[in-house]
Amino acid sequence: MAVIEMSVVNWIDVPDNPRQRNTERRAKSARIKHLAKYQKPHRVVFAASKNGNILCKIDGHTRALLWKLGELDTPPDSKVEVVLFEVSGLQEAKDLYDMLDAQATVKVPADNIYGACRELGFRLDSYLLRRCAIATQLKIATTGKKFSGNLYAMVKSWKEELIALDKLNLGSGNTILISVMLVAIRRDGVDKAGEFFTKLEKNEGLKSTKGYDGIELLGRVMEVRRSEKRTAGYDNLMEICGQAWTAYEMWIHGKQRKNASLPIADFSKVISDINQLKT
Repeated sequence: MAVIEMSVVNWIDVPDNPRQRNTERRAKSARIKHLAKYQKPHRVVFAASKNGNILCKIDGHTRALLWKLGELDTPPDSKVEVVLFEVSGLQEAKDLYDMLDAQATVKVPADNIYGACRELGFRLDSYLLRRCAIATQLKIATTGKKFSGNLYAMVKSWKEELIALDKLNLGSGNTILISVMLVAIRRDGVDKAGEFFTKLEKNEGLKSTKGYDGIELLGRVMEVRRSEKRTAGYDNLMEICGQAWTAYEMWIHGKQRKNASLPIADFSKVISDINQLKT
């Protein structure tokens, strides 16, 4: 480990850690909290180096952004002290980032997901996904259970489906159905699954003398659940996913029901079967 002196301008230009979380969002909070004004510890930053060459930042991303924007005073001499950690490569640099970041703050799942997307080379821009508040939905889609898993691995596993879902540019009204959307896209492709969820968002369900189609039924069920405040919590989530899957299957097969209720499918089994097909 070595310590070097570097100008603030040069520190700003050091590449960000591939796993860095949402710097812009963190900066908004930091401006009114610990980075409201310059303090001496702000002068010390951490970076990873290999064979004497700096690879990327380990911390100091938010300070670099605020210095670049002119929203945080720089050190009096406009220099920082950079603590260099010699690493074997980027993977070790990412591991160091995780370690130091965990010591500094409690990780927010949405930030983890943002960092994973960044590392994997894509970003989520739709109203449905851009806040990255989808940790529980990813866990459900992966195992059908609310378990404590590796969010980076989950984002990597669902990368193709997340990108496809994001391109549908759906609104945020049905975030509770994201796991169902991902599973449907994985099985049937984005064109077929996307048509169902786009029509659901637009309230384009069908009602005829034969009854209601899946889109109409699911819309009615969700309206009732919201009015009765039966959408929060894991048990309600799994029931909703099961009902949504029943509605989706009805629509896929062109079926209708005269009864305005929706049976609850075993969504955990659906997930297990579909994910086994991928492997």
